[in-house]
Amino acid sequence: MDSRPKTPHIFANKVIKILIESMFADDFKIKSEDYQAIRVVFRKLDGSWDQLGLGSLEELEKLKKVITGWSKIPHDKKSDAMI
Repeated sequence: MDSRPKTPHIFANKVIKILIESMFADDFKIKSEDYQAIRVVFRKLDGSWDQLGLGSLEELEKLKKVITGWSKIPHDKKSDAMI
């Protein structure tokens, strides 16, 4: 079985990581399962990774809201609380 992430997930995870690094302190860490939770919630809000990749500010704001909400969840409950 191929355990490598699919290309869209690589893009999404990089965008998520960059936003978290720019929005929060350097010591703010994200677990691998949190990436999936953030991606799922973004899609549930009708977020489009394609449009985000094309520079949509509306999609960027949606993703920032999801990440802000994620940051407020206690660290040990993040993945379960998001989905």
